[in-house]
Amino acid sequence: MKTDGGRTIWSNQEQSRYLRELKPYFIASVLLILAGMVCGVAASAYAPKLSSAPGEALQEFGKLFLGLSKPYLAAAIFLNNGLKTLAVIVVGTLGGILPLVFLLVNGYVLGIVLDVTIRSEGALAAFLAVAPHGALELPAILLGTSIGLMVGVRAVKRLFGKGERTIPDELARALRFFLIIIVPLLLLSAFIEAFITPSAVSRL
Repeated sequence: MKTDGGRTIWSNQEQSRYLRELKPYFIASVLLILAGMVCGVAASAYAPKLSSAPGEALQEFGKLFLGLSKPYLAAAIFLNNGLKTLAVIVVGTLGGILPLVFLLVNGYVLGIVLDVTIRSEGALAAFLAVAPHGALELPAILLGTSIGLMVGVRAVKRLFGKGERTIPDELARALRFFLIIIVPLLLLSAFIEAFITPSAVSRL
């Protein structure tokens, strides 16, 4: 990082290096959420009573967004996803436990939603419902959980004197990446989910 006129700049080279550092943790995040999804689909298919509680909780949470105008809905979606992702990054410094749990639980719920939607409304409706999540929102959140895992692992290493950077330095890099890369992805995803997805699904 370097300074120009009092502003701190994160060069493309530094961003690329940070992404390379994130790669193994991103792969781990994908595997964890897939594991959660498999469990969710299995629970929904073979133990409906077991899966009903998360589904009902998700429905109740969704009611909070009912009746909102599209601009307010987009803002609510962005704030919900942004704050959760930020929390996963910051609390990830405590050994990476929260990102791990977050991935498994959200994968589980997503698996239930996919299974129920496919059975009740068909594969196309399920695809259109999750498309904005899969295209932008999910990758952005996975980047956030990857950062949380990486910061957590490095925080543990630092405690044993093996880390290259201090925990505040790691967190500063993480928050910079969050603001520069993840926030724009979440903003665009929220816009698509509020303004485009409902119209696409209603035409089925």
